[in-house]
Amino acid sequence: MPLDPANLPKTLEECHAFMMEQDSHHREIVTALFQQIAKLQAEIEALKERLKTDAGNSSLPPSRSRKKPLSNRKPSGRKSGGQPGHKGHFRTLSPAEEVDKIVLCPLPPRCFCGGEIHIKDKVQLHHVYELPQMKLHLTEYRLEKGLCTCCWKNHVASLPQGVPGGITGPNLTALMSHMVSRYQLSRRELREFLREHYDFKISLGTIFRKQKLVNTALEKPAAGILDAIKKNHCTNMDETGHNRDGKREWLWGIMSQEAAFFRVFKSRGKKVVAGLMGDYYGIVVTDRYAGYNLFPDDRRQFCWAHLKRDFTRLSQKSDAIVAGIGRNLLACQEELFELWHEYGNGEITKDTFSQKIPGLQTRIEHYLEQGSHTDPALKTSRFCKNLLEHSDALWTFVSNDNVEPTNNHAERCIRPAVTWRKKYFGTRSDYGSEFVGRSMTLIMTCRLQSKSAFDMLKQTIDRWFLQQEPPLLC
Repeated sequence: MPLDPANLPKTLEECHAFMMEQDSHHREIVTALFQQIAKLQAEIEALKERLKTDAGNSSLPPSRSRKKPLSNRKPSGRKSGGQPGHKGHFRTLSPAEEVDKIVLCPLPPRCFCGGEIHIKDKVQLHHVYELPQMKLHLTEYRLEKGLCTCCWKNHVASLPQGVPGGITGPNLTALMSHMVSRYQLSRRELREFLREHYDFKISLGTIFRKQKLVNTALEKPAAGILDAIKKNHCTNMDETGHNRDGKREWLWGIMSQEAAFFRVFKSRGKKVVAGLMGDYYGIVVTDRYAGYNLFPDDRRQFCWAHLKRDFTRLSQKSDAIVAGIGRNLLACQEELFELWHEYGNGEITKDTFSQKIPGLQTRIEHYLEQGSHTDPALKTSRFCKNLLEHSDALWTFVSNDNVEPTNNHAERCIRPAVTWRKKYFGTRSDYGSEFVGRSMTLIMTCRLQSKSAFDMLKQTIDRWFLQQEPPLLC
């Protein structure tokens, strides 16, 4: 900024004072610029880290990874497909009682050479599966009407017990619901499916009302699942985002090896955990989300698959010390998984496994202690201190049978709900959110028990129309 000649100093003392003032002003500018540079450098480092984020070092799904992992497998040079020596897999013939129709294919009386063909006692079997003609079964109920000769009141006969008042029976109602929940058809796609395959025309409003009916029928069976899960020594918990009319909500899942319970809540806070599992005193396998701190460390198991991603992210830091700590922790994690797989495959005993863990535990705690003294601005210090604070939750699986070191079971159970959310973009009503939770509870519980979710849904709706108790899911 140019100086006004009229304001220039006129004496030596004024010159000295003016220069001191300018020097102080310039120092303030330089200090502010250095602070701004430091802030921008920190933002650049944070953005560089975000660019490195993928499914291997964060909770991002593989579909959202910016870079796809490259396979380390070297090409073998062989053609694709089955290789020589590969054991073949063949479909076995169905038993005779399951065959609907038999067609005998006769041989000609003579061979092409002119010789007579002798028919053997045995025949070669060839099975062909074919869809029957798909046509809905239509039943017409003729309800008698009458008039009382005394009071002149009109009367109409009642439908037989179990017959719905709407146009779809229990089986068709179950199919419509299953196509939406299990096979993720939209209501419009379901309407087109019914029209194209069954020549059945139905409005979107009727489909909506049938889904509400199914949602009501599933209320009691789904509610009983949570009580059954709590009877297990160990459970898994996880949560994922859910959109409700553009607002952020959360789908919570609680799983055992035989059942899974899902429900949508508006909150992701600890109060939801307390409401669902406050009366549970077994072991819970979770990620490191603070909402699960409701459980004491001796009844909680951190997911080591999540920790692997955290350690990978540390190993990719630009700070050499932090990256070294991350690599050391990653090596320890790989060693732990190798021991766990050897124990699971029966290569080592439980005693041998337990004896090797303390040394590995000491090394991991040593590296975490090193990380806790790094620059807090790098967030590594806070991460390591948090793990040290809850270190008991890292090793619960060692001293407790049937407890896994990862939360992969919960991740697999909740994945279909994530796929559903990406296609439908969430729900728009309380009924919709309830339908998601209850239908996912039915589908995943039946999958874990190797049962047909469609058969169970048909039984549930059949009994609902008959006003009977629903079947137990587990």
